[in-house]
Amino acid sequence: MSETSALSATGATESRLVGVTAALATVCIWAGWLIATRYAMTSSFTAVDIGLMRFVVPFVLLAPIWIRKGIWPKGLSMTNGLLMIVGSGAFYTLMVASALEFVPASHVGILLPGVMAVWAVLIAMLLFGERPGRVRIVGYAAVVIGVGSLVALKPAGVISDDMLMGYGLVSAGAFMWACYTHAMRQSGLGALEAASFVGFWSFVVMAIIALFTGTTIGDAPMGDIMMLLTAQGLLAGCVAVITYGLAVRHIGSTGASAFGAMTPALTALGGVILLGEPGNLALVLAVVLVILGVMTASGVFRRVRI
Repeated sequence: MSETSALSATGATESRLVGVTAALATVCIWAGWLIATRYAMTSSFTAVDIGLMRFVVPFVLLAPIWIRKGIWPKGLSMTNGLLMIVGSGAFYTLMVASALEFVPASHVGILLPGVMAVWAVLIAMLLFGERPGRVRIVGYAAVVIGVGSLVALKPAGVISDDMLMGYGLVSAGAFMWACYTHAMRQSGLGALEAASFVGFWSFVVMAIIALFTGTTIGDAPMGDIMMLLTAQGLLAGCVAVITYGLAVRHIGSTGASAFGAMTPALTALGGVILLGEPGNLALVLAVVLVILGVMTASGVFRRVRI
């Protein structure tokens, strides 16, 4: 091997290592966001409290971007902008936080990415005329079976009306995120630009809502507030945007999506260990099916050559 080839191989290895490390960090942050939100919703916080702490950090830290680009970036259509704000901002956070009041984090960690993948392909088929191949259809079918097993096999015991309502809220949140995904692709915004845009308007929306509903943040323990500001605002609102962008750049969107499919497993593990949520073989089955389904639907297995 020539010196040039050796340097190229070393560079490729280092690039992949950066991508894999960034992808793992992103997945851990996503899972931690769900676990922290579940903890908050079962303690003294409200969904509005969580929304305020989720967006105040990106509102402040990413201020140089929205000040430079404007609070509504030039060229961004009203439709795409509103879909981004609703789909991943204040209303999405309120929806998922409300769901986590009734449903264990381990369940939401399975439902959210799984149902979102199904919604995303349905939207693409209906609005953009996309037609998934047979392999991707198999992946979506595995996701549907995995999600269905949560209800059919009752891994958390008897499914109450509150839990069913929580499942409905998660499904609605997944639909919102799927809409955001398509709007983001058409917006022309970079990851940090999108994060600053959504962060600005979402904090404004949450502040207005808090004026009418009030907030319990002032009465909460300082340790819990700092934990949520870190997990919600700093990590999920800012750091994950950067790490996911690095992952896509170094290992591609398919590779990053494949790592993203690990979110259900990490969330379920964290829910069981950190929050004492029930776990059994039914939960494991749902996790495995959703992970395999999302990975198959993302096309990661098409890269494999025997």
